[in-house]
Amino acid sequence: MSINIPGNAFQGISALGAKAPQAGYYEVSLVELASTDNRPGKRRLYMTFDNGYKTFDFMNFPFDDNGNQLQGLKENQVRGQLAAVKGILLSLGYTNSEIEGAQAVTDNWFLTSQNGGRKAYVEFTPGQAGVQGSYNKFVWKTKAQYDSALAAGTKTVTATAAPAVTATAAPNPAAAPSNGVPSAQATLPPPPSAAQSIVS
Repeated sequence: MSINIPGNAFQGISALGAKAPQAGYYEVSLVELASTDNRPGKRRLYMTFDNGYKTFDFMNFPFDDNGNQLQGLKENQVRGQLAAVKGILLSLGYTNSEIEGAQAVTDNWFLTSQNGGRKAYVEFTPGQAGVQGSYNKFVWKTKAQYDSALAAGTKTVTATAAPAVTATAAPNPAAAPSNGVPSAQATLPPPPSAAQSIVS
């Protein structure tokens, strides 16, 4: 008995045990656009990194599957959602004229397996492991921005550390008569821990 698995069966499958990469700039393959709870305009955009790690970003589309604008959205919401979608399309290498001149932008534009092999570029910051409500963060970049970041030597982004806080002891006041009562000495609280400087 031999193994016979078509290679395309592995598309969109991440390796077991693949860990989130460090913060930095990455080329990613977009592998799936999934609806979330059948809510119109809400999708998860799944992507894979070179090491096999698979994750997703939330997307909002102000149009339904038939190309009709969703009701109840304000103009600034529609414009904001379209701007976010356009950022991803530009990251995939589409030009403004291709996007604005299209009869329709569909799922095929996004998915690497259906768009001629186009990949996207992200500045990735992993969520904190074990912290509820801590999600991965993505900033979509164009190929030129990605190349520029790599050329500048900024492949890995390190979180900006909070400035170190140095506590100094309060001056020791001159010994005052205590009349047998210990004198209370003023002290500063301990410096804040690194965890207190994290903003989610």
